Amino acid sequence: MGIIARLSFVFCILAFSNDLFAASTVYEISKGKNKIFLAGTVHLLRSQDFPPPAEFDAAYKQSQKIYFETDIQKSKTPEFSQRFAQAMMLPNNATLKDVLDADTWAALQVFSVKNQYPLSQTMMFNPAMVSILITIAETKKMGVGDGIDAYYDQIARTDNKILGELESSDDVIGYMKSFSAEDPNKIITSTISDAEHIGDDLEKMIAAWKAGDLDTLDKDLGEKMRKETPGAYQSLVIDRNQKWFPKIEAMFKTPEVEMVLVGSLHLSGNDGLLAQLKASGYKVKPYQIAK
Repeated sequence: MGIIARLSFVFCILAFSNDLFAASTVYEISKGKNKIFLAGTVHLLRSQDFPPPAEFDAAYKQSQKIYFETDIQKSKTPEFSQRFAQAMMLPNNATLKDVLDADTWAALQVFSVKNQYPLSQTMMFNPAMVSILITIAETKKMGVGDGIDAYYDQIARTDNKILGELESSDDVIGYMKSFSAEDPNKIITSTISDAEHIGDDLEKMIAAWKAGDLDTLDKDLGEKMRKETPGAYQSLVIDRNQKWFPKIEAMFKTPEVEMVLVGSLHLSGNDGLLAQLKASGYKVKPYQIAK
């Protein structure tokens, strides 16, 4: 975890960084004459949240290759959905009731009745999968659909831009299986708590994203994960950032300008990609459209 250890050296710089003056979550990263754009996204948005901040389009137009966390089209195929669901099933014919304590199971039953969640249809899945399904069900009630990643995936395909990904579909399944190792009661309890005020949280998250306020995103999302489900934060944020970092560094050796779109939580805080890039000597600044 060498790259993380170096973050303490730049903590004071990050605490007083120019993130407060960001117009969006799009950053220009440079070393010498080479540069890339690193953009923090929201994976799920409502129709009224489009179009994205103008910096996204401006960076996209300057880029010849567009990178996503994973291949978005493959992630939407029935084959991947089946593989993902299979990987997230409980072993040995166990059910959700078998892995939760009595209080958590009772709370989940009450929640399911109140929110019309089809608990009986998802009993064979582990708590991590149930957490995902509950979140999807609740956000759909608010008209939430595909986010910025899928939006630019479609545009890039229409424009015949070169596409790339930071991880494979197998990697995605592996990370989610790691998430499944978290305390099942913590996962469900946290999910139920989040679902109770998901509307307000979504509004706040989108507002912070549009304003380029990574500090708020890290406080509201990252800090909560670090406190309530540290194992999930390790596997879904830190481990992935460390695996992506050398792939991002390699982009500075290519003739193309790349735009990399990842979830905003991967940029923020001491564990974020921006901190790692700063610690490694790259120039990191919020992207601003020339006027």
